[in-house]
Amino acid sequence: MKAKTTLALLCLATLAAITAAVLVAHLPHASAHAASSAADRQTFDVKGVVRSLDADGTTVHIEHEEIPGYMPSMTMPFTVKDPTELRGLKAGDAVKFRLVVTKDDSWIADLAKLDQAPADMAKPVPAAPAEASAADPVAIGSPVPDFTLTDQNGESFHLRDYRGQAVLVTFIYTRCPLPNYCPLMSRNFASLQARLSKEFPGKFHLLSVSFDPAFDTPQVLKDYAARYNRDEKTWTFACGTPEQVDRVAQLFGLLYKPEGGVITHDLRTALISPEGRLVHIWRSNVWTPFEVQRRVRETMIPAQQARL
Repeated sequence: MKAKTTLALLCLATLAAITAAVLVAHLPHASAHAASSAADRQTFDVKGVVRSLDADGTTVHIEHEEIPGYMPSMTMPFTVKDPTELRGLKAGDAVKFRLVVTKDDSWIADLAKLDQAPADMAKPVPAAPAEASAADPVAIGSPVPDFTLTDQNGESFHLRDYRGQAVLVTFIYTRCPLPNYCPLMSRNFASLQARLSKEFPGKFHLLSVSFDPAFDTPQVLKDYAARYNRDEKTWTFACGTPEQVDRVAQLFGLLYKPEGGVITHDLRTALISPEGRLVHIWRSNVWTPFEVQRRVRETMIPAQQARL
């Protein structure tokens, strides 16, 4: 009996030792993972003034103070994970918040009202982006006027060169600091390129237009495109003169304004039919490649049937 008890105790001790060893072996990995997650996330405490709130209930435009080492003072659209944080806010409210930036996303949290705005933002006049042109944007269903730009290889092209294909147009600039704005548009287009190449090979074209012509030269765009673009035949990164870029931005209602090396801007992604008519415009960053692929499909199938 005593021998059995001793044997049982030895088994329990051995099991405990093995369990402890396994836990200890995994601790460095868990610690390293936590350190890696912390290293991939930046947080900034910021003050500013609310300039407008979007109807989606998750986006607020804030004129914020300088964020040292990251972003100059400017007006930017910020998203919140929790829509209740925007309750009770209105244009002109002074606020403080925490900006969180990861590799693929950014948002604000801990949003709270202040009694007084930063001294240089006390004026209640909204600091909205300037419109690129006074002319009206193209209406849905109307033909999109032709325009000329320069691609990442330094070659000029026309929109009409892609007649007969579904064309998706979005706007970016390569120095955009927030991962869920211009970089997200490029990641989404990379996904669309793969999806549409399988479903509609040779029948679509993607066009990313930079609204930073002073910096985004063809070579800069070519280097940037290498991160995302699998096939230059189906995806063009474009620049142009300020006048050319302004005209294209105006066609789709894009608002942008250079401020201290960074550009305040909103977002536009447009679908043009094979016949050259404007089908739809997405005015934010919440669209998904699946959603846009479905819209392309709805546009392409009637066009293909009409040719039969």
